[in-house]
This record gives sequence, structure tokens and C-alpha cells, in this order.
Amino acid sequence: MQEDWPTRFSREAFERVDAFIADHPEYTREGVEQPGQGSTNRVVFARRDGELVVFKVFCEEERKQRECFASRHWSDTGLVPQLIWDNDPWMMIMAHIPGYFPGSIRDSAREVWLGSCREGGEASATLICVPLSAAAREEFEARFYEFGPLEAYLQRILELGRGVQARDPDFRDDFWRVSLDFIEEQLPSIFSEPRCLYHQDAGNLHVADGKFMGFFDLEMCRVGCHAMQLASSALSEADAWIRFREGWESVIGQQLTAEQLRAACAGQHLLDWREITRYMSYDGTPGTGFSWADPADPVRYRSGIEVVNRTLGVIM
Repeated sequence: MQEDWPTRFSREAFERVDAFIADHPEYTREGVEQPGQGSTNRVVFARRDGELVVFKVFCEEERKQRECFASRHWSDTGLVPQLIWDNDPWMMIMAHIPGYFPGSIRDSAREVWLGSCREGGEASATLICVPLSAAAREEFEARFYEFGPLEAYLQRILELGRGVQARDPDFRDDFWRVSLDFIEEQLPSIFSEPRCLYHQDAGNLHVADGKFMGFFDLEMCRVGCHAMQLASSALSEADAWIRFREGWESVIGQQLTAEQLRAACAGQHLLDWREITRYMSYDGTPGTGFSWADPADPVRYRSGIEVVNRTLGVIM
């Protein structure tokens, strides 16, 4: 029987890692428990001189290049994995970030969890405070942006969303038109903010006993602004958001304004529409969109948008 893509890619990824280990005896996979795998890249745990390390084999070269760019950009913060080796177009090795996802202790150790939310706010703000030079921004956008810089990227999401709202019966409800109008109203505020590199998958982080341990999976980082980092980090529970906001503001050195909260809320809507448009491949025309992207559940996305609006105190 012919192997399907996930099976073949997993086999090839482990073969690539084992070939590297064969030439580098300081590394071993013997006795190392392996993590679960996602739907795209493959992650392999090993030890180097007794320390746990992570091999990451990418399904696309561009993802690897973006992750390496972000790893170097944020290396001095101590908030991302140390890059150990990347001399391969498809594979990199990095230090392991110990700990666990904060949500795993939300009910069993609430105060510890809330403490980790504050530390997450501090860490997120620290990332976007790392200066991004004009040259670095231009390099990143030229290499990785199919739809151009931030302005073109967000406008494209809005354009596709308008198509979905007009054509897809699941999204013709007036709620979705109001969401898109709200985004359009807030775009000037988003575009007026200074540019920075932001972690679009900011939920990929570990904590331990309430202490922030680090972000990982940096491959979806983009050039954006403070509003987009807040949008990527927005928490859906009021108490968690309060602690996160305290941490964020302590690093930024000023309180978030009502205008900034509205921009961040619109950023969250945009990230939801990015998924509703099947990762910017679907405009509501039947039969279009990435074949691997399932149709969005309007109930789930509406609920998520309503929660974020409520948490940030925004009325559309």
C-alpha cells in the first residue's frame, strides 16, 4: 500500500534526524520520549550531552527560514529557544523549552495560572519592543509575503471576508457584515502603529509553576504592530486578560488606550477572518479554497468574536 503524505513525511523526517545523529555522536534519541505530531512540521526530541534538544523538520523551506529569522531577531530576550544548528534548508536544532501550556493548570491551580498570564503579558510586550530596522523589515516582507506588507496583507483578508459574507450562506448574517465594517473602521489605527515583528501563534508557549519559560513555533511570525501582537495573545477570560494587560503595560510603560483596545480587537477579528477565508484562499465562491482547509463553523467563530469583544470592552 502506498504511504500517505503524513506517514511518508514522518518517516523521512526521522530518517533525516537519524542521519544527522549518525554523524554527530554527541546527540542521541535513545531512551528519549517523542512528542505528538501536528499536521505540518515534524518535531523530534533528542539529547545532546545529556540536555534535551529539539530537531524540527519543516514541510516548507519558507517556514524554516521565517523561524530562523525570528529566532535570531529575539535571541537576546531569552524568551525563545536558543538556535543550535540550522545548516540545512529543511531542518533546524534548538534548545528545548521545558514546562507546559498554561491552560493545563487553569482549573487546578488558578492563582498560578493567573500569575503565568501576567508573565505572558510581560513576555509578549518584550517581543514587540525589540527594534526591527527598516532594512530587516524590507528583507522579511520581500522574502515571505505573497500579498505584500502589512497593509496589503490585512486588506486582502478584509477583501476575501467581504466575498465570503456576500456569497457563503453561513456568513450572510448581519453580524458578519458588522464585524467587517468594524475592521475597516480600525485599519487606519492599526496602520498608524510602528512596525515590529510579532508572534502570530503566541499561544505556543510554556510556563512552569507560574513562571514564563518561553515561546516556540515561531514560523508564523510576521511584520506587524502592537495591535496584532495583542490580537494574537488576547485571552478569553476577564481575569486572565486583566493579569495579561498588567504585565504588558508594565513593560510598555503606559496603559492601553481605548483606541488601542479597539485596534487590538479588530486585529483579533482579522485573524478569525484569516481562518474563515481558509487561510486566505476562499472568497465564498463554491469549490474554491485550499482543499486541506475545512469550512469554518460560524457558531464557533461568532462565539469567539463575542467573547473577545466583551473581554476587551469593545462595542462594534
